[in-house]
Amino acid sequence: MAAALIGGLVALLIFFSGWLAQEILGRFLPDDFPLLPLVLVFLTVIAVLLLLALLRTADRIPGLRQIRQVLVRFPLSRYAAWGFAVFCVLMLVAAPSAAALNGPCPPPAQLVVATTTDGEEAVRAAADAFEAGRRADVDGGLPRDCRPVDVTVFSVGSAEVLRQALDNDWVAPGSAAPEGDDGPPDDGVYLKDRTLGPRPHYVIPESSVDYLGFLDPGGAGSGGTAGGAPDEEADLDEEAVLEGGGRLRHLGSTRTTPLIWAVPRGFPDDAGVGLLRDDLGVDWARPGLEETSAGRLHGAYQQRLLSDTGGAAGAAAAEARFLTSVSADSSASLLCGLREEAETVALVSEAALHRAQNAEGSGSFSPECPGPVAAELEPRYKSGLPVLDHPLIRVSWEEDEGVAGEQEKFESFMLDLADDPSAYDADGVYAGYRSTRGEGTAADVTAMPVVDEDGVSVAAQIPEWVDDSEPQEWWEWAVKADEARREAGGPATVLVMVDRSTSMASVPEQFAAVRTVTETIVRDLGEEDRFGLWSYPQGETGADAGSAAERVGLDRADAAGDAAAEMIEGLSPAYQPTPLREAVRSGVRALEGEEPGAILVVVTDGVRVQDDAGLGRAELEDVLDDTDARVRIIAVGGGAQQRPGQEACDVGLLPELAGHPNVECRDADQGRADEAARGVVQEARGGN
Repeated sequence: MAAALIGGLVALLIFFSGWLAQEILGRFLPDDFPLLPLVLVFLTVIAVLLLLALLRTADRIPGLRQIRQVLVRFPLSRYAAWGFAVFCVLMLVAAPSAAALNGPCPPPAQLVVATTTDGEEAVRAAADAFEAGRRADVDGGLPRDCRPVDVTVFSVGSAEVLRQALDNDWVAPGSAAPEGDDGPPDDGVYLKDRTLGPRPHYVIPESSVDYLGFLDPGGAGSGGTAGGAPDEEADLDEEAVLEGGGRLRHLGSTRTTPLIWAVPRGFPDDAGVGLLRDDLGVDWARPGLEETSAGRLHGAYQQRLLSDTGGAAGAAAAEARFLTSVSADSSASLLCGLREEAETVALVSEAALHRAQNAEGSGSFSPECPGPVAAELEPRYKSGLPVLDHPLIRVSWEEDEGVAGEQEKFESFMLDLADDPSAYDADGVYAGYRSTRGEGTAADVTAMPVVDEDGVSVAAQIPEWVDDSEPQEWWEWAVKADEARREAGGPATVLVMVDRSTSMASVPEQFAAVRTVTETIVRDLGEEDRFGLWSYPQGETGADAGSAAERVGLDRADAAGDAAAEMIEGLSPAYQPTPLREAVRSGVRALEGEEPGAILVVVTDGVRVQDDAGLGRAELEDVLDDTDARVRIIAVGGGAQQRPGQEACDVGLLPELAGHPNVECRDADQGRADEAARGVVQEARGGN
């Protein structure tokens, strides 16, 4: 028995030595090197030699006779040889079976999650944690090191874009079907120059208010469209049936974060930051009311505050404060834009400010904000402020198959993670957020104080705010805020000028951005707004080469918008000259006498090709100095003229034009045309 045990131990020692050698060799050999077959050949040779040596017939073979003599002389070695020979035989039988079972990894199940710009980093970290957990707890007999699931996380545009895409079978609103494709049914449309990403299994918006907007598109989730009274029957437990065939189910909160006022450091504690104060000598800014739940819920809070204090009649006047201030399509973008705005009170989420504060040493806190936030801001809290609950919403499409098992595990993981205290630690996936009970404050991981406008700590009250937050109630107030915003803004005047130079065709889908910009702007216009469409140049030579053509004259938006949609379909890049300065001058002069703050939108690649010197820089700047009109350049990329890594707004004449205070350039390169055009109408409606 002892000899057999020794033989087995020797065999194991030899086996582990071989395994270690294989691991070491595997690091240096190519992935496709046939190491397993070589190991099997080696084991076969060893097993045959040992078995022959242990038999009496080995005496007839000189080489084996010496081996047998050694084995006979030392009994322990004989037992060890028998044990190792049997082990080699077993390995020869088991190795092919193990290789078959441990073959190439099958494709992982694919789960897709669409979320907001502000929440993408946190959701991605949670998805990575889920993948790691599933990989460590594989069931179903998957080979070693295989991934059972792959979770794709991406950010989508505004809440309105998300709603329309879900309703339209995940085809973005904005332009016509590609050539040769009849398009989806029921007037569905394609957005040719910006991808929404793959169709999601889950959506994680900022707030359940968004979900209630999906249930009633005419309410707070309607973007800029006029909606009626909120549907009192709207309920989080109600399943939303989408026009595109999908269904939405609200599963619960993934995490929470209260909304706050971010005030300049040194802001007096007793000054108060209530929205009724106009004597503080500061500007006010919040994320866009249409684009984000943060902006919508801050507007809702303002409406409730005005109503409670008897100032409901001043709702439109209060909203007007934000029409003329800095705005953005996310809290992170707003904070990024306030780098030099030290005297601005920003209405943002606590989590976004935490990220900005935490990034002071690392240099960046958002893909949209390549540098640190220079403005030193700290939070102020107010009793009753709304809370973003970041709900997990399942999206079920008719043809979904093969992911049900992983979906159940993902949902359980995400909902359990929402209440896991460790997720909110400084190194947790939700650092800076709070649990669904309101615990896990950002103050635990930064120096951010949790005090109200009087400097009194409210840390203990925030869980109560979370418990008292009713999405249905906030949604009703958000509808009223949306109505007040429309009343506050004057009629908007927008003139779109389209670059028809041949350089606009140098990049695939480049000219398609013209259609997207136009339709995005038209979609946001109201009946009282005015819209026009021009193109430049008019022709190839002579006066036509230096002038613009009026395609749709400035008119009421309802008529002009329909005409513009038809006109765009007939336009294409056709002429060599690019009279960019001349076009800007003509457009600005056409807006003289219009509403203050009228906006000229120029869609161009910035490349200027012209036989003569044309209009000079100083002459154009004189024209811009003498006008109230503003110019927004939508840069779609300069093709061959755009160097690798160069921003679209840095091509050709665009840096020079954007240097004037009345001109702003927005990058629409790489499919961001609708993002660049969003908010133009809102800006024009607010005036200067």
